[in-house]
Amino acid sequence: MSSNNRNNPGDSLLFGAASGTTFKLLSIERVCESPPEIRGERTFLVPDSLVLVIAEASEGRLVLDGRYYPLKAGSVFLGRPGQLLELGLHEERGLGVYVLRLQAADLSIFPAQGDICLAPSAVAIGLCEKMAGCLKDGSMAERLRGEAAFYELLSLIARQREHETAVALECARRELENHFTEEITVKRLADTAGLSRYHFMRLFKEKFGKGVIDYLTDLRLAQAKKWMEAEPGLSLRQISHRVGYKNESYFSSIFKKKTGFSAAVYIQNRQMKVAAYSWVNIGQLLALQVIPFAAPTDHYWTDEYRQKFAFEVKIVLSHQYDYNREALRQARPDRIVAIEGLIEEEERARLRDIAPSLFLPMELSWREHLRLTAEFLDMPAAAERWLEHYERRLEEFGRKSSFSGDRVLAFGVCRHKLLVWGRRAGSLLYDDLKWRPALRIDEFPSWTKEVDANRLSEFEADRLLLHVGEDAVSQQTWRLLERSAEWNGLKAVQNGSVQPLKNCSWFDCPWNEYNAYRFGQWLDEML
Repeated sequence: MSSNNRNNPGDSLLFGAASGTTFKLLSIERVCESPPEIRGERTFLVPDSLVLVIAEASEGRLVLDGRYYPLKAGSVFLGRPGQLLELGLHEERGLGVYVLRLQAADLSIFPAQGDICLAPSAVAIGLCEKMAGCLKDGSMAERLRGEAAFYELLSLIARQREHETAVALECARRELENHFTEEITVKRLADTAGLSRYHFMRLFKEKFGKGVIDYLTDLRLAQAKKWMEAEPGLSLRQISHRVGYKNESYFSSIFKKKTGFSAAVYIQNRQMKVAAYSWVNIGQLLALQVIPFAAPTDHYWTDEYRQKFAFEVKIVLSHQYDYNREALRQARPDRIVAIEGLIEEEERARLRDIAPSLFLPMELSWREHLRLTAEFLDMPAAAERWLEHYERRLEEFGRKSSFSGDRVLAFGVCRHKLLVWGRRAGSLLYDDLKWRPALRIDEFPSWTKEVDANRLSEFEADRLLLHVGEDAVSQQTWRLLERSAEWNGLKAVQNGSVQPLKNCSWFDCPWNEYNAYRFGQWLDEML
């Protein structure tokens, strides 16, 4: 990490806003870092005061207490004292974030959770630059200019928070959260917001990340899970009625669709508190229908786990030994499941002192991981049932497949990189489905290999399974490749044998999803 413009003026800025609220700027720091590798070091901040994090980079991430937020130029985050902030910046070298330490008596103008995005972003970033430069100078005139810039930044944040549409949507959301157990319609909520039904539904999804009906369903299921935990003697019929479903069967089907488990299995398996120490361990547990009690949820390639299991994951883990150890010591889990090669031997010993722990060797197959995890949790039969069901689905897919001896290559466009999957990453394709791998696959590392466009023809692939990242950089890289002579000269392209790899956002990091749950889910999607 590199940082500059760290300013700690002898007398902090202090002024009263029009409302009489007092704000004090304690310091401002510009933080930059080079793009980390997937397994690289992370930058951690633990503020001793309120902090505003204002992004000038349009790529990267901020993980706040284990919760993942993508960075956008002009986005503003509020961090509180003692919260763990993890910063990761991508490829915009020289760009980073501004970190403002401050005191404020009234936090209503700041985002309560997540971020707000100031537009135009250049104005907010320019004000941060002005503050940093003025405070560094130290003269009275420059300090006054810095105060004015700070005041203007606060006014921008306040103006954004007071934006009429945002306020209207927030009112509708509160109406939904206060009355979700009742018969509540989209029209009623749109009327509350003063918007047309269509406009309201579109803006609601943009603002809150999910549609109105999905939001309502999630509220009801979250409350149902609370009742299951707080009053285990309640019947499913009683719970479904309490949360707004008159039909118990419909409630049960929605519950299974959303969680992946029947309500009865969910209740039974929640009795054991299991910690999944790393990302990959989560899927090993989910295949056994066990939702981890503690786990990292800052997956940068998907928000699936955050959306589906936010209630169940009571302890959000990070990627820092001390933080995780203290969190687990206080939570007292019944079991800990981890990957041996990702944790140092001394730390593994400390975790064993907290709870019985299983450390899975990474070189083992995902099937062996599943069986070892099931044995550790005294659930060996559950693993065998899952594997039997998986084998039946493989047979079903084999009857439908028309690849018949074609050489297959899994190929991905991930930002500026062109990647192919090695044998281990593509084990579902090459080992389970018995598809014939393209030439040279076994020469590569087991996970991924970066290749040049002019070397793609060397694989002699009859079929290409193509993944293109959804981010702007990947899309631009793909547009350039798609028009190139190298791409259009490939046999698979000329024969129209290029198929999309759907729902494969983890293409560039297959080791993070090398587990039974993800492989089973992926096979279902292919079927």
